Amino acid sequence: MNEDDSEQKPERVERRRGPSTYTLSFSGIIAIAGLAASGIATYNAVQNDIASLKRGELYQERTNERLSDEIKSTRAEQRETMREFNEKLDRIIDQWPYGRDGRNGRKQ
Repeated sequence: MNEDDSEQKPERVERRRGPSTYTLSFSGIIAIAGLAASGIATYNAVQNDIASLKRGELYQERTNERLSDEIKSTRAEQRETMREFNEKLDRIIDQWPYGRDGRNGRKQ
């Protein structure tokens, strides 16, 4: 009976332990999808940063142009004010009773 029993029993196949190949491929797909999503998010963040920098650069250029115009206007006003001041100063010097050299009015 021993011989018959051993022949009739199928050999026991040991099951492989650990994750199945299906689990590994599913996990791989999830990992690749995660990496792709991360890459897309990083790309979008970089594009947004570049767009922000360009907007900031454009704003800075416009601000510089506006300030240049204001500086030019202020310089023109300053020249006009100095011209008026010098004319008034000249009139005061001309009306001063004694000039630096002791004569009336300006040096001629």
